[in-house]
Amino acid sequence: MGIIKSVDRLQPELARRTRIFLEYCREHAIDVCIIETLRRLEVQEAYYAQGRKPLETVNELRKKAGLWAITESENSRTVTNTMKSRHMEGNAVDICPMKNGKPWWNAPDEVWEEIGILAETFGLDWCAGGYGQTWGKGWDNPHFELMANFPGN
Repeated sequence: MGIIKSVDRLQPELARRTRIFLEYCREHAIDVCIIETLRRLEVQEAYYAQGRKPLETVNELRKKAGLWAITESENSRTVTNTMKSRHMEGNAVDICPMKNGKPWWNAPDEVWEEIGILAETFGLDWCAGGYGQTWGKGWDNPHFELMANFPGN
């Protein structure tokens, strides 16, 4: 099955706010894409193994989860620090800027900040998971959750 990108798979309020944010981005020519919404256990296991297990083991787990194989270089870094990701309950969404029709992973900090600040105006918390107000988070820039103290909650 691989990565799930459907906003419909998010918890209802997070899905509603994500749709409003995405519509605003479309209307204002801000090019973003959904990278991942709900995450299955097999995908989380593969992500958690990355950077911790040998490449062969990681790629076996990735294949089982419906993901593509990675290289030894990609396996040299971890991509998650938990087996209890908020994605697994539909409580997180990964959103990335795009450039030339593809995810722009190495976008400048200013681009990530623009998206993060904008998303927060729609109740999507860019600093969720204990990050605090740390713009340019780096490795987890795409991660958004529902803002706890948003007007209307």
